[in-house]
Amino acid sequence: MEARKRICVLGLGNLMRTDDAVGMMAVSALAEDPGSMDEVFCVEGSTLGLDLMHALHGVTHLLALDAVDVGTAPGEMVRFEKDELGDIPSGKSVHLLGFADLIGVLRLMGDEPEEIVLLGIQPKLIGWGTELTDEVHKTLPVLIEESRKQVENWLAVKQVPADERADVMV
Repeated sequence: MEARKRICVLGLGNLMRTDDAVGMMAVSALAEDPGSMDEVFCVEGSTLGLDLMHALHGVTHLLALDAVDVGTAPGEMVRFEKDELGDIPSGKSVHLLGFADLIGVLRLMGDEPEEIVLLGIQPKLIGWGTELTDEVHKTLPVLIEESRKQVENWLAVKQVPADERADVMV
């Protein structure tokens, strides 16, 4: 029997802070037009920080979408996974606690997802306002499409049941 995957797409950001809203806008678009996302649940995480622990309980695969200031050109998409997640800039967030902090707490509690990917867009402006800058707005459809691809990749890979993993030799 195949172990059941529990895939979550988590949108982070503040809808009142210009480009910081991009993760929330992307997850909202995915939830409204799920397509291949039928087996996935979407969470509008906003700026909830550690309040998201309950929503992420039991998640095996986590895709987070957010504005991430890594100092590149505005609108450029970035990807963090595996060991790179430790390099996420934590001081560049207007969120209550950064994404890295949330993952750290899940790890400490033994509830860290097996796979985590963060797709982000370099913001141009994070100030008061309800519209994305042109650079970030142009990249939003790319973020949505890359999110779909990531979920489809996870769905396509057969997962080995936990009770059979010990028998797998590398």
